Amino acid sequence: MANDCLPLSRDAKIGKVAIYKDALITGEAKEDKWYRLQPIDLDSEVQGKVHLLFNYREKFDDGQTYFELSVKVIEGCGLSGLGPSGFTDPYAQVVILGPTGLMSEVRKGLIHRKDNDPQMNETFFFPLSETELKDAIVRVSLWHHTSLSEDLFLGQVNVSTSEIDSSRAYHGWFQLSPRPPDTQSVLQDKVDLGTMRLSVSYSQDRIFPLEMYRPLQTLLLQTLEVLDITDSALYILSEVYKDKSSMTRSLVRIFFKLGSLEQLIKRLIEHEVSVTSDPNTLFRGNSIATKMVDEFMKLIGLSYLRRTLQCCIDEIFESRKSCEIDPSKLCDGENIDVNMTNLLYFVEKILSAIVSSSLSCPRLMCRIFSLLSQAAVRKFPDKHNIVQYTAVSGFIFLRFFAPAILSPRLFQLRSEIPTPVVARTLTLISKTVQSMGNIGTLSNKSSGSHKESYLVPLNEQLMDESHIRDIKTYLTAIADPTGGQDIGLDDLTYREGFLIKRSQGRRKGPKGPKNFRRRYFVLTGKSLTYAKSRGDSPLCEIPLSHMLAVERVEDQAFNMKFMFQVVQPGRILYMQAKNSVELKEWLSSLARVCGTGGGRQDMFHAGAFINNQWTCCGGIRDEPNSGCKSVTLAMQVLSGRGDIDLERELNRVYRMFLEGQTKLVTLKGEATLSARRDSTSLPLRVSNLCELLIFVKNLELSCTAQPEPQLGSKHAPYVCPVDQALVVR
Repeated sequence: MANDCLPLSRDAKIGKVAIYKDALITGEAKEDKWYRLQPIDLDSEVQGKVHLLFNYREKFDDGQTYFELSVKVIEGCGLSGLGPSGFTDPYAQVVILGPTGLMSEVRKGLIHRKDNDPQMNETFFFPLSETELKDAIVRVSLWHHTSLSEDLFLGQVNVSTSEIDSSRAYHGWFQLSPRPPDTQSVLQDKVDLGTMRLSVSYSQDRIFPLEMYRPLQTLLLQTLEVLDITDSALYILSEVYKDKSSMTRSLVRIFFKLGSLEQLIKRLIEHEVSVTSDPNTLFRGNSIATKMVDEFMKLIGLSYLRRTLQCCIDEIFESRKSCEIDPSKLCDGENIDVNMTNLLYFVEKILSAIVSSSLSCPRLMCRIFSLLSQAAVRKFPDKHNIVQYTAVSGFIFLRFFAPAILSPRLFQLRSEIPTPVVARTLTLISKTVQSMGNIGTLSNKSSGSHKESYLVPLNEQLMDESHIRDIKTYLTAIADPTGGQDIGLDDLTYREGFLIKRSQGRRKGPKGPKNFRRRYFVLTGKSLTYAKSRGDSPLCEIPLSHMLAVERVEDQAFNMKFMFQVVQPGRILYMQAKNSVELKEWLSSLARVCGTGGGRQDMFHAGAFINNQWTCCGGIRDEPNSGCKSVTLAMQVLSGRGDIDLERELNRVYRMFLEGQTKLVTLKGEATLSARRDSTSLPLRVSNLCELLIFVKNLELSCTAQPEPQLGSKHAPYVCPVDQALVVR
């Protein structure tokens, strides 16, 4: 029987639901509907790509002429992790197919253990006649080796020999494709796997010029000046819209873009403190103030979070050591003392990383923490030795570090889903970090968690004077308004991840070798950099001012899908995404950020300069800064919107008011009735409600009355593209 704590394989897949874009746009995919599950076949659920090099040459033997075809499997990337630990043991198979079947024996490569991105560098040779060479198909397939059952299919590539030219090597990255369904899989389609209930929504917004949103912007900015903040448009929004996370996310971005975020948070903090009577409940609820600080930390502090926790999280994922200390959940053969030692090691390492990171905390975060601490001390002066720390630790430990440790994917610390063992380790560490965030403000060992008794011994070992002193020193340092690093919009990270890049030939001149490599890209508000892996020193940095255009590349240019380019003075950087969704996201992010960088060009080449000519137009001059095609209008629309799209965020807030329009009318009636009953003049709350209703109605009429503008015009809407199926497994 398999041990439940250490599964021999990944979770079994039951089925999938695929919803295509046409159904979303036409409304066929309803918001709440039951969908029939479809089978998931490993032969069709493939992912990843493979780098191949093809060549052939004429040879002579005993007076006869024949051709020798060489197929080099260079490397793979992003293969499905079919092994127990999420890795695969891949190997390559190469065979030549003809019109009537096999034309060669199947050649098998070496097995590469636990590697989803294997470096293979294996060459296979096939002698062929001239006739066979014209009609042959080269099939390269990748397989996952298993010891106890049949090997598992990872994907395949079919290349016709007619595409291979003897005068030059034919190479590129090829997306792995599924195998055609066999009779068995067709029969499986008829098996009833059950149904899944999904709620799906699709909306297409028209984003107007900023001038259309000026009334709303003015009303929001009045929040900084009104005497009673509960009369402001911001507080009214919280009363008519339930999703505080979405609301505060947009508000943080709007006020940050307008340079008033610190002032707004200060007002919200002052109001929160004024209505709190118990220091133990200060900043512990999900109020507007706490949610604003939460979203603010996510916007400003992600880079700081990665620098602090990345190495620790990586070690936890890669070591996969059990840290279970709950006796009721121990697996057979596990030792609780050994697990306690493992857990203590990880907790100590993470705490050490946190308390030593004060100098790299963003200065704006330090100023906000200073406001929190000072406001708490003014409200509860007799508890100043406690609240000066709890006001800060409640955010930095309980709402920032602990959630990131618990869910690394949500904070972009890891891309994969943790195994059950790793997930349990992260849960225990997160609970302990939360406790340390609380006990670091106190000095007695009786303050540990008693809700889960198995954690008490762990907390007692960590609650010594040394740990308490270190945490207090850290909390004091990050609440210093002059401390930390000065980080602005230029330092924010907007997107990062692995891409396949083509060499720019920087070291050996523009005519140097153009090989492909997997690199880790980071896009910030000032440049695009890439390195060999996350955390490494950048190999190249491209300032925004050098990015003249961002565009897609034709698939035929390199025989590779999902390619795009960044045009620079004198050279072009070609990159490949994993899929169409990632391609759109990178293009959108690059276009937005590049809009603030400087000069742009109006023309570009959709192909590549290969064999002394452009594949798109046949031009023979290698001029990267010229072109045969106009820059895509969608890129023109996105470019110049900047790092934070103010119009789009204001439109989101408008949509929130539009959704709560009925509630706005009710609130207006209640406020007006209250003013008449008290015989007062028209209060600010009634005035703001009236202005909000007028604004919502006017913009709603504009959306329906105005003709649809042409994309690329001055008043063009930004339409979020949906270009592939939404798949739920």
